[in-house]
Amino acid sequence: MSMNTRPITFGLAALLLLPGLAQAQIKTQPDGHWRQILGAGASFASGNSNINSFNLHYDLARQTRHHTVALRAQALYNTSNHKTSAHNNTLEFNGKRNLDERHYIFANTSWYRDRIANLSHRLAAAFGRGYQVTTTPNDDWSVFAGLGYSEDRYTVPTIVADQLRTRYGRAELTLGTESHHQLTDTTTAHQRLVFYPALNRNRDRRAELQADLSVSITRQLALTAAAELRYNSDPGTNIYKMDRRFITGVSWKLLD
Repeated sequence: MSMNTRPITFGLAALLLLPGLAQAQIKTQPDGHWRQILGAGASFASGNSNINSFNLHYDLARQTRHHTVALRAQALYNTSNHKTSAHNNTLEFNGKRNLDERHYIFANTSWYRDRIANLSHRLAAAFGRGYQVTTTPNDDWSVFAGLGYSEDRYTVPTIVADQLRTRYGRAELTLGTESHHQLTDTTTAHQRLVFYPALNRNRDRRAELQADLSVSITRQLALTAAAELRYNSDPGTNIYKMDRRFITGVSWKLLD
């Protein structure tokens, strides 16, 4: 190990004690209480490699017997050898209203920015219906479908759908599934998978997968690991179709 990297390595060990890097899913109860999770983290390396990473996230949710609302915000910034390798931001709002014990309606909207992928921002909104397939004290699983619209605006004009564009909008279906699992007394898991096939002649497609695992240390602190995949069949010239992210850290519950 290089002498230049040792102080940074010890610093990294200390940073692991900060509220977490991974966006742990809030586990809600139908009691009308607001619940929050806040996370912040950073990592640094110098010597043969110069790598810096910063991550912030905030989750807020409330559930009653009749409805659920949730807000999520996240920011990620990475540099590698003095070059920006990740710079994206996310803001999401989700609402759900129960029609009966199994059926519900939903509406959501999101704003997403990815400067590395030439995406100035993407605005998206959707609404539809869902069905609760299973509901037990330890597991719940639902499927949902709806209609939506999304519009991408590009930092630099790029070729999308065979044309040079500064923006690209499309109506799309929203087809997905989501589940929560209480694996042990201290371990929970969550996954959400959504497909967005466009309703146009170009037939472009998007997909998003979010999955996380949380292991409680105390009532407020938990070790977390999260994976995210984003797919876009036509992201523009010289842009990868698939983005992958895996983050580990610690989450901190503010209110419960």
